[in-house]
Amino acid sequence: MLRDVTSCIYGMCEEMKGYGLAIFPAFLPREACVLRLRALYESRGFWRTETAKFEDYGLYLDNKNFLGTDQILTFMDHSGRLLALKPDITLSLAKNQPAQASATPEKLYYVEEVVRFSPENRAYKVLDQIGLEWMGREDAFANLEVLDLALRSLSLMGESAMDVSHLGFVSGLLENTGLSPLVERKVLGAIHSKSPHDVAEVLEAEGVVNSRREQILALAGIHGPFQTALQEAKGLIRGEGMARAYAELEVLAKSLQPAQHQTLHLDFSVVNDLDYYNGLIFRGYIRGIPGVVCSGGRYDNLMQKLGKNCRAIGFGIALHQLDTFLGAGQRQTDLLLLYPAQCDWSALMEQVRELNAQGLTVRCEREDADITRLSYGKLERFGGGGNKC
Repeated sequence: MLRDVTSCIYGMCEEMKGYGLAIFPAFLPREACVLRLRALYESRGFWRTETAKFEDYGLYLDNKNFLGTDQILTFMDHSGRLLALKPDITLSLAKNQPAQASATPEKLYYVEEVVRFSPENRAYKVLDQIGLEWMGREDAFANLEVLDLALRSLSLMGESAMDVSHLGFVSGLLENTGLSPLVERKVLGAIHSKSPHDVAEVLEAEGVVNSRREQILALAGIHGPFQTALQEAKGLIRGEGMARAYAELEVLAKSLQPAQHQTLHLDFSVVNDLDYYNGLIFRGYIRGIPGVVCSGGRYDNLMQKLGKNCRAIGFGIALHQLDTFLGAGQRQTDLLLLYPAQCDWSALMEQVRELNAQGLTVRCEREDADITRLSYGKLERFGGGGNKC
């Protein structure tokens, strides 16, 4: 039995495509994109989930570094509890996971709104997201499956590229340098800014002037096609942690399709807070859209912080960024069919059904209607071809 109508729509569209017909143009570009993404996720056994519109404010207060902001829209409920309009979906899903991971992982996707503060215009905005989460016990396949779905998601939207990193590799190189957590964050910030000068400055200020300094600087400079850059990184391996991280990246290199490698880059400047993230992380881009469209990674540390003995990885896509790129224009029907005030209604309905069966979208309007604001490909008047009015 189908778990979601999207699978039915997807199958219908594929069948109609075989007859040279299409149904997705009946939707706005963003809507069609969401349907394709949902069909992709459901084809891989991820089921749609929904969360409440708001959460206890304490969840976000305790994890504001994970959110990257403390600007959260709050309100008081009738019992005096301080609640927040949701700025994030992952935290809500992670909070609701059982303390012990089951033998079968949760494979979930969502299409939700979040409320976030915009520093540019100093206002809160409601933003649309679609994303998926893989939550469960340790499974070596999870990284590959989620990254593959992220890459396929981007390819459905346009010409894309993705930068991949591994925090286990980065943090492994910072081990045994004697740096405090605060200084480690400064180093990570300098690496993220792609500034070798700032990286060197922080390390020199902390007295890290040995060969480890040169290795960290070399790591900060690695960026390029995934397989080529991975060979560069191999020479930097020090310790078991880095070896395990490299092995995970190597599995990806061997398992992804050749076409995916063309869009994939290894870039260790992609970093996140080590208190929450701990493994594979990635950022996805679409040509023509400034900024990150897709972001994701492994966040086992967040699960542990929430008291869950569980592994987790996922990603989110900023749907609101797609409107300008895809074109958020007015819907256009294939055919505008005008009918008189009195006619053979059964015949009119039969003609509409026949046109729909041909894969055409049809809008019916009375012949004295104002159609100047409507967008359509062709105009016809009902009554031709033997129809009686």
